[in-house]
Amino acid sequence: MNKVYALAAAAGLMFAASNASAQAVTVNSVAFTPGSVNGTIHSSVNNSDVGVGRFEFKGVYGTNGSAFDIFTYCIDLAHSVSLGNVNYTSYSIIPISSYAGMTTAKSNALNALITNTTSLLNAATGQAAINISAATQMAAWEIMFETQPTWSVTNSSSAFYMTTPGSSSSANTTALTSAESLANTYLGNIANNTWTKNNAYDLKVLYSADRQSQVFATPAVPEPATWGMLVLGFGLVGGALRTRRSGVLAAA
Repeated sequence: MNKVYALAAAAGLMFAASNASAQAVTVNSVAFTPGSVNGTIHSSVNNSDVGVGRFEFKGVYGTNGSAFDIFTYCIDLAHSVSLGNVNYTSYSIIPISSYAGMTTAKSNALNALITNTTSLLNAATGQAAINISAATQMAAWEIMFETQPTWSVTNSSSAFYMTTPGSSSSANTTALTSAESLANTYLGNIANNTWTKNNAYDLKVLYSADRQSQVFATPAVPEPATWGMLVLGFGLVGGALRTRRSGVLAAA
């Protein structure tokens, strides 16, 4: 199951009533899935050695206690999370437009990134899958925190970039280098519009004021106006069919 898009299935389309609502959740498990590489972040917010990869958050919704299991990417360098079994009660799920500092350009770029790399990740295995997940995470950070006009996760003159930790093994160095190259390729695809926003998916934020906030994609829910147009459209089609049927019967 493609869990990065699995929120609607797990939650029963919880945002159908209102895209603007926030839903409290409790997180009880955090992991890197399929794995991670080690890298050093350089930014105005954080300069430290970190694990880099796609997260898997598991927990329950506060309203009904039903379980969720979602794949996410970090968009918050000011906070941290622990791996393994946890009990985080400060999280809620919000629309990405409600996240502080988010812009339409950043949101569209993150959408293009996540929706395009998910299919690549689903088709990969082993270290290749880990490298793709790490590349996607680095690209997400670059989109969020870069202030230069050109994206690059390896440009040491930019506001955000990655380097190899001093204690990195040869295997990790190789993996990180590969992931950095992929991240720059992904960012280039977005910059030249090879990858664009996928309107079939919305982005949500797993938000916490004191824990690391995460972004993930979920199938788009039509706005109320869209539902109205759909209902009107079905009504018009139904009316046309009834008129057509009446005409046929009269002719007979």
